[in-house]
Amino acid sequence: MQSHFSSCELDRIPKELLGLKSPPKRLFFTGDTSLLDISPKVAIIGTRKPNQYTQIQTTNLAKSISQAGGVVVSGGALGVDIIAHSAALPRTIMISPSSLDTIYPASNSKTIFQIATNGLILSEYENNKTPQKYDFLHRNRLVIALSDIVIIPQADKASGSLYSANLALESKKPLFVLSHRIGESLGTQDLLLEEKAEAIFSIEAFLQKIGLQELTLDSSSGDYAEILDFCKGSPSFEEAYLRYGEEILALELEGKITRTNGRVVVQ
Repeated sequence: MQSHFSSCELDRIPKELLGLKSPPKRLFFTGDTSLLDISPKVAIIGTRKPNQYTQIQTTNLAKSISQAGGVVVSGGALGVDIIAHSAALPRTIMISPSSLDTIYPASNSKTIFQIATNGLILSEYENNKTPQKYDFLHRNRLVIALSDIVIIPQADKASGSLYSANLALESKKPLFVLSHRIGESLGTQDLLLEEKAEAIFSIEAFLQKIGLQELTLDSSSGDYAEILDFCKGSPSFEEAYLRYGEEILALELEGKITRTNGRVVVQ
C-alpha cells in the first residue's frame, strides 16, 4: 500500500473556520470538497479504546447520520474516530494531525485511503509534518469548528475528548453523549451530571432533533440485498451488528434472518 497520497491547496478557507482565534492560513486536501457544502456536519470523537457498546452505537450513529444526508467529521484516530469514519463513508471528513504525505496513524491506513478516495481529508500542513502532542489539540479545534453538532460517545476524565467538549461548549455547539452504565465513560458522565451535554437514548429521536430523517430499510433496495448477501456467510451476530447496526435487528424482526449459536442465518 502507498505511504501517502497527493494533495492540493484549498482555494478558500471554509467559513466555519474563519471565526477561530487562530484560523488556518492554508488548508490542503485530498478527496471530495463538495462535502464542505453539506449540512449538518456532525463531529464524532472519543476514546481510542471504546468498549463494545460504544463501538456498536458509534457505528449506528455515523451510518444513520450519513444515510440521512449529514456528514460525519472526525480526526482519524484509533477507536471512536476511525469507527465513525468507516461507518459514514463516503460522507465523512477527516482532519489530519499530519501533512498528507504522512498517513497517521499508520494502523488506520486502509480506512484513511478509503476516505481519501471517497470522502475528504483536510490538513493544515503542506508536507513533511509528523504530528507532535500539541498537533492533536490543533486538529481538534478544526474538527469542532467545522461541525454544527458534536457527539462524544465515550471519554475518560482529563482526556483530549473533554478538551474538545470544552471547545464545543465555548462555541455554543450542541453537545451530545451516549448514556453509559455507572462507572463507565466517566468523562461523559460528568458532562451529563453538570448538564453540559445531552444524552442520546434513541438514534431516531436524535436525527429528528438535528433535522435529519432516519432512512427506512426498503426490502427492494440494494442495501437490503447487500446485507442478506453478507449474512449468507453466517457471520457472528456481533460482526453483523457492528457492520449494519439496527438494520440487522429489523431483518431479524421481519424473520429474514435468525440467530443460531451466536451466528446469523438467512431464512
